[in-house]
Amino acid sequence: MDDVRDPGPNKEFDNTPPAPGDLELVRAFLSIHDHVPVTEDSLPPSHETIEWWLREQGLLEPRAEASDEDLDWAADVLEALRARVFENMGAERDPATIATLDAAAADVGLAPRFGAEGLVPRSDGVRGAVGQIIAVAFLAELDGSWSRFKECGDPTCRSVFYDRSKNRSGKWCVMAECGNRAKVRAYRERERAKA
Repeated sequence: MDDVRDPGPNKEFDNTPPAPGDLELVRAFLSIHDHVPVTEDSLPPSHETIEWWLREQGLLEPRAEASDEDLDWAADVLEALRARVFENMGAERDPATIATLDAAAADVGLAPRFGAEGLVPRSDGVRGAVGQIIAVAFLAELDGSWSRFKECGDPTCRSVFYDRSKNRSGKWCVMAECGNRAKVRAYRERERAKA
C-alpha cells in the first residue's frame, strides 16, 4: 500500500494536555505526525514535518540547514524514543533502541553543565535541536518521570501523553476525542454483533 500523506505537515499542535515542565518538549516531539488524507489515521512524520516542528519550537534557527541525512537521523531518534514509551506500556526493552539513543547522545556530544543548564548538546542544527530533546528524555529517565509517558490507546492516533493518574491507568491522550471515538467504535461493534 502506498504511503499517501497530506501535502504538508499538520500545522496544528495536538491538544493533548501538556506534560510538566521541560517534559512537554519531549511529549510534543514524540507526538508529531502526518495524516492520511480523508481519514483520522496518523503516520510517522515526514522530513518536512520534523523540520517544521523544530523551527516552530525555536530549536532550529530559521536559516539553519536541515539535510536529509540529519532529518533521517532525527526520525530514527524519534522512533527510538517512542519505542521507550512502549516499554512503559509493557513492551520488552529492545537493546537496539538503547544503542540508537546512546549513539545519538554521543553524536550530539551531550555534556553536563552545572547550574541551570543541565545536559547540553555540543552540536548545532538539527542534531543540536534533537540533542536538547534527548537530554530532557535522559534526565526524565533518571528521575522516573519518563515512566509516565504513554501512547494514546486509539489505534489511529500517534500522540504521546503524560499519564497523571495515580494508578497510571490512563489510556487516551484526550478523553473527549480519542477516548470518545473508541467508545463509539466499541458501541458500533457491539451493535453489529447483535445483528
